[in-house]
Amino acid sequence: MTTQVASTSPAPLDPVRLDAAVGAGILTQPQAERLAGFWIAPVPDGAGESVSHADAEEVRFARGFHDIFISIGIVVLLSGLWFALRSAGPSGLPYPGGLAMSAGAVALAIWGLSEVFARRMRLALPSFILTIAFAPVFLAACIGLATGALSLNLAFHQEAGSPLLILPTLLGIGGGALHYWRFRVPVGIAVVAGTVFFLVAVLVEVAAPGALKEHTPWFTLAAGLAAFAAAMRYDARDRRRVTVASDKAFWLHLLAAPLMVHSILALTTSGVGELDQGDAMIVIALFAALALVAVIVDRRAILVSGLGYFGVAIGTLMAEADISGSTAVSVTLLLLGCFILLLGSAWRIVRRTVGRPLRDTALARLVPAFD
Repeated sequence: MTTQVASTSPAPLDPVRLDAAVGAGILTQPQAERLAGFWIAPVPDGAGESVSHADAEEVRFARGFHDIFISIGIVVLLSGLWFALRSAGPSGLPYPGGLAMSAGAVALAIWGLSEVFARRMRLALPSFILTIAFAPVFLAACIGLATGALSLNLAFHQEAGSPLLILPTLLGIGGGALHYWRFRVPVGIAVVAGTVFFLVAVLVEVAAPGALKEHTPWFTLAAGLAAFAAAMRYDARDRRRVTVASDKAFWLHLLAAPLMVHSILALTTSGVGELDQGDAMIVIALFAALALVAVIVDRRAILVSGLGYFGVAIGTLMAEADISGSTAVSVTLLLLGCFILLLGSAWRIVRRTVGRPLRDTALARLVPAFD
């Protein structure tokens, strides 16, 4: 008698370890992609349609409570180290100098912890926390060192466009890039991108003081589009979502979405707290366009940034219809929840429908298959 195997796909190979195997010369990149694709291929048994790994859009935060427990320890340790250094520092030390000393020590501690938990033990959540913490802490240390050594009048606090920020920001980018190169944590690519955007903002303010404050939405929109383009480049390299390139794209999408959404709304409406009926219709139209993009590129994360605005827009229309406050809130939440659940449960059907006229276009070669 033959034993029938259930038609559930096995757990996907860890893309970080797969990437490390490529780096160590154990596998070539094409071999790694073929192995990952073969590993997740469903075994048909007639029980129904299986969910592809691309459709699952898996986010690898923790493999167990062990990761969470270690992460709590990391946060507590680094917080204690920071407050200990800030309280025990020389009282006569200028603030930038004290910042450099404290942040520099914490950055060294983060690097040391990364060697243990990110490089040797490969723990997902601790690696994530250490990676997102290192670049801003190291950048703060560089800024504190530069402003403390070159300007005791604290130009850093008085003028965001101070030329003193250029060199330390470049060093901060270099430090973040080095941490990413060393430990290969996917979210690191988005952290480095955020630091680069900060450098561009500094350069704009140095070249044209006041321009950034006057045109902030345009700057953040450009930054969001740049992050989205970078995310799509990684997505195009891994349409089946089986390698570490997909994880890098996910975090870049998560960085790009709020930058684009908030910028477009700032440019087209009078403000979230001051929406009128016309603004509410604009917000709904924008959210519909955002949903269309999310479905085409198969990234639910893109929708998250617009959900709050979508709810506010629905509430505004309810208020315009003279519906009482409590009723408007309940109806808004019900509509928003139904929309999320319906779109989420019918995601593959919607993708097939939307993607049918796009199958033979150049766009179809950049996104997961519409099937």
